[in-house]
Amino acid sequence: MNCRVCHGSNVVPVLDLGDQPHCNTLIPPSRDGEPEPVYPLRLCFCRDCSTAQIDHTVPKEIMFSDYPYVSGTTRTLRAHFEDSANRLVKTLGLAPGSLVVDIGSNDGTWLKYFKAAGMRPLGVEPAGNLVELARRDGIDTLHRFFNAETARGILRDAGAPALVTAAGVFFHLEELHSATEGVALMCEAGAVFCVQAIYLGEMIAKNHFDNIYHEHLTYWSLTSISRLFDRHGLETFEASLVPIHGGTMELLVAKKGARPIGPSVAAMRADEARRGFASIETYEAFARRVSVIRDQLLNILRRFRDEGKTVHALGAPAKGSTLLNSFGITTDLVSLATERNPLKFGKLMPGSHIPIADEDATPPPDAYLVLPWNFLDEFLVKKRAYILGGGAFIVPLPEPHVIDKSNYAQYARG
Repeated sequence: MNCRVCHGSNVVPVLDLGDQPHCNTLIPPSRDGEPEPVYPLRLCFCRDCSTAQIDHTVPKEIMFSDYPYVSGTTRTLRAHFEDSANRLVKTLGLAPGSLVVDIGSNDGTWLKYFKAAGMRPLGVEPAGNLVELARRDGIDTLHRFFNAETARGILRDAGAPALVTAAGVFFHLEELHSATEGVALMCEAGAVFCVQAIYLGEMIAKNHFDNIYHEHLTYWSLTSISRLFDRHGLETFEASLVPIHGGTMELLVAKKGARPIGPSVAAMRADEARRGFASIETYEAFARRVSVIRDQLLNILRRFRDEGKTVHALGAPAKGSTLLNSFGITTDLVSLATERNPLKFGKLMPGSHIPIADEDATPPPDAYLVLPWNFLDEFLVKKRAYILGGGAFIVPLPEPHVIDKSNYAQYARG
């Protein structure tokens, strides 16, 4: 393959997770016996520009035209978006009525908080079901993929935005260079771009291999994404980490020369150099740790099964599909997945075919396998009585471990 950023051919595989179905293509029970399309899932590394990426692209129309992930489902994510919106309005000194454009705006959760702060929100979202949810809540949303053409249309019809945002989206982009060109066009008109993306540094350090799935085409460090921005006349002027999703990089980006570059940028670059993000050996060591985690987690699940205990998955997220299918976990070890998102009720998880049920209508099992581990703190508070009453959490990452009443206080934060 050619690198998605620099277009070079010096791209080598470092972690092969096998052929897997698209993580968010949930299966209606009526189609349980039908074959599922599967696609290679391999993490690769570009030796020329140090971008981590997968080497197979599932067409965006398959992945995003109808989408079961809803941003507003968890309290933790809602609180994160509220904090981010208020902080950005204050930091950037946005005037009331300023246009804020959110790329991949989902159900409009982030934009709702910008609207509450007095901004004029505009979402861009390709999934029709989510566009409907956002519009129902009063968030003006364009039903399309974001690219340079979309950006030109926004500038023509809505005017120049003061802020362009993208949370958990900028690693999804099949039209990567066209989308970045679109961002550059709006920055040329005076916008600041705030991008939040799962940080490659935390992903490597905490063994979060389950963040590798077909929707995530690229895995960003400041070093690698800066090479993309440089090609389009953009530069980062502030860089920080925020705790959501196990560690997320937040960058403030503008047209080259438009903003003074803060010391946070050099500090993050230096830290990445020290941690070896430009070295393939870093990624090869990561791949070896995944094999160890597989063996440890399977041993825990088999022990629960052999003791006659029931295990349900707590949540059915995209990352959970990667973990289950990479490790060959099916209903033999995890009989059910419970969810809060009604778009998933009654369906089967892809590959593993684990049924998804309404969490509130399902009796608790002996243990939950916590697939959305990024919301563990929230779950520990919510399920306190369950754990202290004899239940357990099986947490797969950064290393498999069990939380029960004997060690609950060690992990609980509220």
